[in-house]
Amino acid sequence: MKFTRRKNNADRPRPLKGQATRLLTPVIAIAAALGLVLSGCAAPSALVGNGDDTLIFGTGSVPRVLNPAVQSGLATATPGAQLFASPVRLNSDMEPEPYLAQSWDESKDGKTVTLHLADDAKFHDGRPVTSEDVAFSLGVVKREHPFGANLFGPVTNVDTPDDQTVVINMSRRHPALMTAMSPPFLPVMPEHVYGTDDTVVDHPQNAHDVVGSGPYQLRNNLEGKRIVLDKVDDFFMPNEEAPQQVLIEIISDENTLALATEKGEIDMMLSNTPSILSRMEAVDGVTVADEGYEGLGALTWLGFNVKSDNVSDKRVRQAIAYAIDRDYLVNKLHRGQIEPATSPIANGSPYFDDSLPRYDRDLDKAADLLDDAGYPLDEHGNRFTVQLDYDPLSAEMSSSIAETIKANLRDVGITVRIRSSADEPTWGNRVANYDYDMTLDNVWNWGDPAVGVERTYLCDNIKKGVLWANMSQYCNEDVDRLFKKAAAAPNEKARTADYAKIQKILTDELPVLPLENQQYRNIYSDSVKNAPNGPFGIMSPLLDTSMEG
Repeated sequence: MKFTRRKNNADRPRPLKGQATRLLTPVIAIAAALGLVLSGCAAPSALVGNGDDTLIFGTGSVPRVLNPAVQSGLATATPGAQLFASPVRLNSDMEPEPYLAQSWDESKDGKTVTLHLADDAKFHDGRPVTSEDVAFSLGVVKREHPFGANLFGPVTNVDTPDDQTVVINMSRRHPALMTAMSPPFLPVMPEHVYGTDDTVVDHPQNAHDVVGSGPYQLRNNLEGKRIVLDKVDDFFMPNEEAPQQVLIEIISDENTLALATEKGEIDMMLSNTPSILSRMEAVDGVTVADEGYEGLGALTWLGFNVKSDNVSDKRVRQAIAYAIDRDYLVNKLHRGQIEPATSPIANGSPYFDDSLPRYDRDLDKAADLLDDAGYPLDEHGNRFTVQLDYDPLSAEMSSSIAETIKANLRDVGITVRIRSSADEPTWGNRVANYDYDMTLDNVWNWGDPAVGVERTYLCDNIKKGVLWANMSQYCNEDVDRLFKKAAAAPNEKARTADYAKIQKILTDELPVLPLENQQYRNIYSDSVKNAPNGPFGIMSPLLDTSMEG
């Protein structure tokens, strides 16, 4: 569903031009104070911002680090895309555009890509960005990023014949290479800072005193509360109109965040919650973008631990799929604003196969499959009990879906025991260590199946303790072979055919049951011009965005 832009019919209070600072406003102050009381921390300074030339972005995501080289996800990539530049950035068609690499060449066989770097790019400490830094950064991501092997697995070595030339050598064609070199994945770091330790994962300057290559530098990171970024005035690309300062305000409750945005205390936020999107669509002076984040390919799904006794049989998983009332989820619970998902590849992807069989609700089919699998009804009308976990996002996108599934499965004799988690780290630790039967999750395709889809299913990506790896413990050698074949396919026609075969197998075996295609959208005040509504949204450099008082 498209969301329309709203005209500003109401006055929005803003600071006077030239005002040096903005005080914490009531809603933000209450949220901040509550968080500080609960955490036992002293209150931060109330003086933040730089008048009309500050963009305040509100989010509920708390980053562990600010360096996307070692951590995946929105929380890290939001500040990370401002702190670090990448070789390329992607336009609205997911095509690469120059960034640190002003141009590039590809060999005829696709196994070598040569980058030609800008000659005036500098790190925040004044040192020049060189080819050695790009080679170092690529190696760190390949080795230490949660799915670095998907991003740069085919890379065999990187040559640096001079300071401005990077030659990437690969064992095979890698069609996802340009996506892998975009802001969420390949932050270019200074080797002279981050190359001093054996590992970058635990480097103290991932979170504080960050030395980056991007259009903003870190002023302060009050962990779990606020991140303050100052614009780099001599950046190598035009950024004159960009906000002088970006303030990332962390407010855990999404309704509080939405209220702050309504009141003009937050300039921009991001949401995938249908009720929030509907509510904000009706607010004067606020825009809910009708595009953006297409590169995420975000799916809500029900993941199965295929090693767990009661869901190890694919017939049981298929029965559960037939028992779930997807129509209710989409059209009632989520107001028809989210499209149903039928594939492990999001429906916005060029590789999505819309001919796949659908698991529309059919209680008779579900009952027959459960009988065939050896789970008859007992005298109490029960077949077995299964545990359901969920990623504790908003209630609308997690616990409400869990309660719906519990009621649906009761109709076919399956008792669901819902287990909540205090926070995402608690849930993540459970599911990453296979302490679950079924879990609700929100997982992203990340623009290319080779980057964001195959990691969920490859046999060699069953890595205990690693969140969003192959947490189902599913292994099918035919699927592995097809994924590897598709990732190196000589043309798009061949890739599409291989991914179609993969989707057919996974839709039958169901290690994961896709439920809904998520729709992330920026929500912002009329003072924000050229909001970052590209394929990765706020996880892109804010070079073209500006503030108008």
